[in-house]
This record gives sequence, C-alpha cells and structure tokens, in this order.
Amino acid sequence: MPNPPPYLGELSDDDAEWLKKNGELWQVAAGDVIITEEVPPDYVFVVLEGEFEVISNRLNDPDIPPVGPGELLGEMSYLERRKPRNSVRAVAGGALWSIPRSSIDAADEGFRRRFVKVLQEFAQQRMRDYKKAQGGEAPSPDPPPIDPRVIEIIERLLRDDPWADEHAP
Repeated sequence: MPNPPPYLGELSDDDAEWLKKNGELWQVAAGDVIITEEVPPDYVFVVLEGEFEVISNRLNDPDIPPVGPGELLGEMSYLERRKPRNSVRAVAGGALWSIPRSSIDAADEGFRRRFVKVLQEFAQQRMRDYKKAQGGEAPSPDPPPIDPRVIEIIERLLRDDPWADEHAP
C-alpha cells in the first residue's frame, strides 16, 4: 500500500464522496506527460500508483525528487493561480485520480476550504523537504503518523468501484 500524506485525513466521508463523484481514474503509460511547464493544467492529481519525474526547464534543476503514490500534482499552480513552473512525466505506468480544477472551484465553500487546506499543507511539506535536501540535509526521517482513513481513501480510489457500500446486503 502506498504511503499517502497524512494531511488527506482532513477530508470527511462526504469529501470522499465528492472526490468519487467529481474525479476520474486515469491510467498512464511510461513517458506520458501529465503537466506541461507554462501550460495551465485542468486538473489536480492524486498519485495512486507509479512514479513521476518533475522536470523544470526554467529552474534547470535536475535534483527535483520524483513523485510517488499518495502525493499530489498540480497543487502549486492551483493554489497560486499561475502556470506551472515544471512539467511532470510518468517514469513508468501508473494511476492518477484526476480532479478537475473547475469542479473544485464550483464546489461548496466547506469542501473548497478543506481541500485547499490539504493542498497548502502538502505544498508546504514538499517545499520544506526540498529545501532541506538542497541544503544537504535529509528530509525529516519520522513523518507524522498516517490517519487510517487516508489509507482507506487511497485504497478505495484504487478499486474498480471505489465507493461501493461495503455494508450493503
């Protein structure tokens, strides 16, 4: 099971339903470009499976760490309402849960507030880890504990029918 970020635990059962209703599972192949530098993306992604490389022509930084299961893609350009500064390409086949930015913008205020908080916390942690790595320091060895609900949400997204009612007769 992937090691998803603990901040997805901010999401409620209703939020998980919203993600199911408004998101879509994308299967990607090695080499597929998910986000193109300077081209506004239409989606925010949760990586479910696979590994993705981050490439920046503008920053010319070969040391950007790869992105794996449980991580987010497209969060910075969504939060900052700007074009992405990096491209993202699949290293191998994988799966993404794609959430249209337009759907996030049209969602009720409560969901948007919680979802934006998740994006902000994720982006802040990613930047802290990146800056530590750039300074020669290793990222924090002990991440915060993972809320079991986060693992459940990711597992549901990986199933064919992610939100099937397990309690139905």
